[in-house]
Amino acid sequence: MYPKHFFERFWESEQKNQLFVGVAFDTSIDERFSLIDSVAKELDFEKAFRVGLDSEANSINDKIFDAIANSKMLIFDLSDDDRKKHINHNVIYELSIAQALREPSDIIIIRKKTEEQIKLPFDIQGINVNLFENQLTKEFLKSKLDDAIKNQEWHKSKRVRIAAESLDENGLTLISNIGRRPKSFNHFNSSGFDYNTKMSVLRLVDLGILKFAWAIWPENKGYEYAYHWTPFGYEVMKHIGLNQMTLEEFEKTPEYPQVKAANDSFVENKNKALGN
Repeated sequence: MYPKHFFERFWESEQKNQLFVGVAFDTSIDERFSLIDSVAKELDFEKAFRVGLDSEANSINDKIFDAIANSKMLIFDLSDDDRKKHINHNVIYELSIAQALREPSDIIIIRKKTEEQIKLPFDIQGINVNLFENQLTKEFLKSKLDDAIKNQEWHKSKRVRIAAESLDENGLTLISNIGRRPKSFNHFNSSGFDYNTKMSVLRLVDLGILKFAWAIWPENKGYEYAYHWTPFGYEVMKHIGLNQMTLEEFEKTPEYPQVKAANDSFVENKNKALGN
């Protein structure tokens, strides 16, 4: 699939807690990837992700595009290819897509230092490249990743800014009145909303700020459904300057007794249905 078409359709509202690794499709990289995966897990990533060669071409491209768009962080290895005496073209291609799509704080570039260093292509000569000597070490990689995580600010990204600029007045009101509640109260249904507000809820779903979640209880004893604010939605709130309320602050609001009563009633009815 063409990259532009993929990104317009398949951006997700929740980042995958993984580190995408842009490296050559070669078994000689396996040891280096294992080290990156180990360090990523130590820093609370679920895993490091590297696209393999076990699929047909279009599927590989889609996996790469998805990982670039939706991974929490990206790392690219621009070390010289000793066999072909150049930097791997696939990695350069993936990096160019990442630079067009993601913020600089989301991307780490590493490269093995050699005596006769192959020059980077002109278009990327000005980027920050982290050089390592001889072998990539755990200490070097952990330091670079740790610094990048501390500086990462998703709420400043172009993607978040575009979503914030796409809000209408009803959406902004919903975010301000309901989105700021503590995350234990971050769900609601739209049964009592007027038509315009319901339409705005659906627009927030399209933007990735809200998601609709449902579950059917065992033995047809009922079901649960509600709209929930997504991690991406919370980044939009942060971008426009709306802070989350603490539980203590929420307890002082006029709507708290009604919201808590509805929540308690739901939990009670669910437990009865499930025989708890």
